[in-house]
Amino acid sequence: MLFTFLQMGTPSIDELLPFIIMGAFAAGDILLLKLALVVTKAQKRTRMKWVAGSFAIQFGIIFIISSPLFLQAFMGSFKGELDVIIPIVILSLFIDLNVINVLHQVGLKRSFGILLITFVPIIIVMIILGNTFARMP
Repeated sequence: MLFTFLQMGTPSIDELLPFIIMGAFAAGDILLLKLALVVTKAQKRTRMKWVAGSFAIQFGIIFIISSPLFLQAFMGSFKGELDVIIPIVILSLFIDLNVINVLHQVGLKRSFGILLITFVPIIIVMIILGNTFARMP
């Protein structure tokens, strides 16, 4: 799929659709993060540039944690076994909770509320990204 972007010509909508969906979920998650910060009455780093930066940091950390699974899926040795995915998701939740707390300084209880609101779209983007990597030629 990614290979077609490196070739001459226009990719079809079927090839672009996963990237459009990932972009929509990422933009929606940034807005959800902003909403969650407003709801929890965060006082620090609530401007949109900080919210977008916070999302980028969270996404980057989750991507780094999940990268061994992406590499195994890319090589064809990982088929989506839940006994491997669940510990990675739990580790990602724990680290993301602490990243939110450190960046926005809202406390662990409020960070947990923010995490509950924003983690699902990030996971959906990571699943689509993983499926895209797994289907690459």
